Amino acid sequence: MLLALARGLFVACVLSSFGAALFGSLLMPPIARRLESHLCDLIERRCLAVVWWSVLAALAAGLAWLVLEAHVMAEAHGLAETIAAVPSVLTASRFGQVLALQALALAGVGVAAAIIRGPSVLATILAGLAASLEAGHSHAFAMSHGFSVLLLSQILDLLAAGAWLGGLLPLLMVVGQAPLDATELAARRFSTLGSVAVAILAATALLQGTLLAGGLAGLTGTAYGAMLLTKAALFAVLILLAAVNRLRFTPSLGGPHGEGSRRALLATIAVETAIGLGVVLAASVLSGLEPGMHASGASV
Repeated sequence: MLLALARGLFVACVLSSFGAALFGSLLMPPIARRLESHLCDLIERRCLAVVWWSVLAALAAGLAWLVLEAHVMAEAHGLAETIAAVPSVLTASRFGQVLALQALALAGVGVAAAIIRGPSVLATILAGLAASLEAGHSHAFAMSHGFSVLLLSQILDLLAAGAWLGGLLPLLMVVGQAPLDATELAARRFSTLGSVAVAILAATALLQGTLLAGGLAGLTGTAYGAMLLTKAALFAVLILLAAVNRLRFTPSLGGPHGEGSRRALLATIAVETAIGLGVVLAASVLSGLEPGMHASGASV
């Protein structure tokens, strides 16, 4: 359980760094033109802080994940044996090599953000690389002998999740601080990005579920299938909340009840953020389970 939690927190922080950097570099510039300079500086600093703290938290969670994984791989019986196994796990295992590359990419995100003093295109690319490399820990990578459609779908899934779920915290800051016209613009732009991300996530989930679940027997008769259904249920709730935001609260921001819509939007974004973390944790648990297609009695 600790292993899944460490991995889930690592992935969540990596996705947060990518989403926050993408929000700051892609969505924020038109919004900034509608803000007074002091408010624009405040929001941009907070977006940058999300990137930095996400990177630091990801590195800490990644270290915890490495130690826990080393304990399992080395079948260690104590802390000393676990620590002694870390260097070999880091350099001689696929897991350690991929994690090291992710750590380097995350360090690059922090350096780029510090030099440029804001979420830049370079930081976004590096954070996207760290997120994409997470596919190297997946069932899709383990099953493929090189590049495959399944591996590509995993990479797209990670990038789409980061763009949508990772951008929720910066959006929350804009919605809470900006004037209503800038808030409406931010919500509309993020909603467009979210719609693209949802379409990608739905397509990749369908593909991965079809190939890995093992049919109806795998879905209903294995731990993998049960967790996959749990993830799908949480994802459905996220889509419902996003639809309510797009169709009801965002259009109302420019009307007579704009402040009420702002408060409702803040509440639903906060709930989306919490459920999004649940989806990431469920996905991390899935990665540690045997796919339904391999389980006894499951049919492919």
